[in-house]
Amino acid sequence: MSLNGIDAASYQAGLNPAKVPCDFVIVKATQGTSYINPDFRRMAEAVIKAGKLLGIYHYAAGGNQIAEADHFLNVIRPYIGKATLWVDWEGEQNPAFGKCDTAWCKVFLPYVKKKTGVSCGIYMSKSVCRAHDWSGLANYPLWCAQYADNQRTGYQSNPWTDEKGFGAWKKSTIYQYSSHGRLSGWNDDIDLDIAYMSRDQWKALARGEQVPVPFPDKTDTELGIEIWADKHGSGDARRKALGIRYDSAQAEAERLNTVHISEYMKELKAYETKHGKLF
Repeated sequence: MSLNGIDAASYQAGLNPAKVPCDFVIVKATQGTSYINPDFRRMAEAVIKAGKLLGIYHYAAGGNQIAEADHFLNVIRPYIGKATLWVDWEGEQNPAFGKCDTAWCKVFLPYVKKKTGVSCGIYMSKSVCRAHDWSGLANYPLWCAQYADNQRTGYQSNPWTDEKGFGAWKKSTIYQYSSHGRLSGWNDDIDLDIAYMSRDQWKALARGEQVPVPFPDKTDTELGIEIWADKHGSGDARRKALGIRYDSAQAEAERLNTVHISEYMKELKAYETKHGKLF
């Protein structure tokens, strides 16, 4: 199951979430230790009023982590428990970028969790996922960005990504695939995102609850084999059954359709050794 959404900063001031098709909006609140997005409060309230899911992010300036986190939390305090939280880690206006990336975030993220009980996720480009050893932070949600091109596009259910992986993360929780999105209700480019979760899982993440992962004892390949055995139904029923595992499991099912029968039988035998007979 997945959700379509956008992220917005002061550049999108005035955007009406009720008129723009989206399941969620991630709004920039703060940057550094003093900046506040002048449209933050209006946008956050409009998202809630429209019945959309709210996310909030802080743009890291690479300064004192505690000071930046406190500034962020002071501004967003009314929305803690109602919105997913994120820190934007990129190079522009961030002198610490490329110098102490993991060290900076290893202070900021745990501090936010200690103060709020919520696991604050981290936004970065996909190349940055692989540029450093993020293994100590892989338990925090990843909001990853990678664009296939700069062409204008609407929402995509299966956006392109390279095959090089996400570093310490098995997959991204949210994936930003375009900065040239075009949607009705807004006459300019906008970032487009897909969140690999349900509405209930988004709300659970906002409350600081563990987001349940369906079939934690099975790999994507094993779920792909079960798809071929029709154990999870089809269409929307399959999406609901597999939840945030759907896209990766479906991709494995499609891969298994292209391999030689001997490789498929090898995977099937490994599955049945672990989980019992499938057919």
